[in-house]
Amino acid sequence: MTAAGYTAFPVSPQLVVELEETSPPLPAELLPAVEAAWTAAQRRAGGRLFNGSIFSVTELRAERIRGHFTEYRLAVAGYRDAEMADRLRIRQLSVCGVLKLRDGVVFGLRNGRAAYEPGCWQMPPAGAVDPSARRGAFVSFEEQARTELAEEIGLGWDRVTAFRPLTVVVHPHSRVHDLGVLIEADCDFEELQQIYIANGSDEYTSLRLVPPAELPEFLVEQAERVVPAAAFYLAAVGLVVPPWVV
Repeated sequence: MTAAGYTAFPVSPQLVVELEETSPPLPAELLPAVEAAWTAAQRRAGGRLFNGSIFSVTELRAERIRGHFTEYRLAVAGYRDAEMADRLRIRQLSVCGVLKLRDGVVFGLRNGRAAYEPGCWQMPPAGAVDPSARRGAFVSFEEQARTELAEEIGLGWDRVTAFRPLTVVVHPHSRVHDLGVLIEADCDFEELQQIYIANGSDEYTSLRLVPPAELPEFLVEQAERVVPAAAFYLAAVGLVVPPWVV
């Protein structure tokens, strides 16, 4: 299922993420380009980036994702260069939530200094899968979502009433693989705003609630600013018409 170059791969409710112990070496001839891309990204971000480890996908199936951990700077080098991402064999796996409250779906306006998709409306929580989610030979995308929800929004997992994987959306220009997940929480937006102000991060400059009936209009009005993957996730939940049939 493809729209505007983005491709969605529906996944099983029993999806597992398996960890490979080894990762391919960085070709020496690509090191200067990687370092240049990292330096430029650091400059745009005001020096806030950290070259930690992120999960890179090597195999994608409905029931299983396989991959390994590699340097974040390699993913950054491929964010604006699909050819570079291919040469580095980098396929960053991120977890991206559809945070559904009692009164609607939450969107966050990404910080303008973000390394990826700055200044765009995105559905929080969202973040690259990192080693904190490792569980032996597996990686828990639920644990990653739990971490991102607490860090970005300040909302505890005890407020979550439903969670399930939806679909993986592959970005054409960066090869990023976004795993969309449904997160239903037992609160309304007014309470969430208070929690966010007290405990959230600066990942987003503001939050916005969009009632389900207003989602199609919102996606049209904010088409230039909403991350393209959002429509795929919302379609997987049945809240909007799938983008590939519009």
